[in-house]
Amino acid sequence: MPANSALYIDTCSDLPAHVVEELGVRVFQFPYALDGVERLDDFGVVYSRADFYGAMREGRHPTTMQVPRHVFLDAFRRHAEAGEPVLYLAFTSALSGTFDVAWMARQEVLEEYPDAEIRLVDTQAASVAEGLLVYEAARRWRDGMPIADIEAWAIAQRPYLNGWFIVDDLEALRRGGRLPGAAAAAGTFLDVKPLLRIASSGRLEIRKSIRGRLKSTRALADLVSERAHDPASQTILVGHGDCFADAERLRDVIMEKSGARDVIISEIGPVIGTHTGPGMLAVVFWGKP
Repeated sequence: MPANSALYIDTCSDLPAHVVEELGVRVFQFPYALDGVERLDDFGVVYSRADFYGAMREGRHPTTMQVPRHVFLDAFRRHAEAGEPVLYLAFTSALSGTFDVAWMARQEVLEEYPDAEIRLVDTQAASVAEGLLVYEAARRWRDGMPIADIEAWAIAQRPYLNGWFIVDDLEALRRGGRLPGAAAAAGTFLDVKPLLRIASSGRLEIRKSIRGRLKSTRALADLVSERAHDPASQTILVGHGDCFADAERLRDVIMEKSGARDVIISEIGPVIGTHTGPGMLAVVFWGKP
């Protein structure tokens, strides 16, 4: 990997901890609070995803926060002093003010170090959708691609990210203001599992509603067959909110139906999990814009 540049991602990318370590990237950690205790998301290393979702199943409600400005200032200033180019691939600005905070920190450091190279990309994606973009970008950085070229690549590829998900309980989306109360209650009563995605605008989009967990899981796999570009040549991400058996089932169906080259299973972290709850299941791939 390049010794004279730094690539940053954040924990909202929800990649497996071992994958992040192998990629060699640096990480901005999102804070969250549970039972009045503030924690830093570390991809589930210290406080496991199972414990997090177990708390939610007990009726406890976590809250999420932005990455503090001083964290960005310290990182950007350190690399500017060392003359090292920096690229940060950030959680969508449609769902958090963190990108704006990072941009303001960048501007402040550039006033001190006008020649510093500090690049930021709004991935316009969240969770494993963000994860797939940063995973492929990090592989290119590790292979020696300059960060200016990675920035251009990431911006060009954003429209081709396809990320869809289902949730087991619509109540968490209602609490977060993403779904009207009446729709959430009706969906829960009728056991309806809508296929959902978060658009770059931050709006929740519904493709269609399906009765039952098994049918909706297969519908996620169908989306890969319908929309993926040459799945045999790409890595697909499957994300889950503490429902590993369902994620394995989805992976197997995807492999069977589309012949994908590889499928990485990852756990959904606390920032997105706070709003989607236990049982969330997602698939992300490259396909039709």
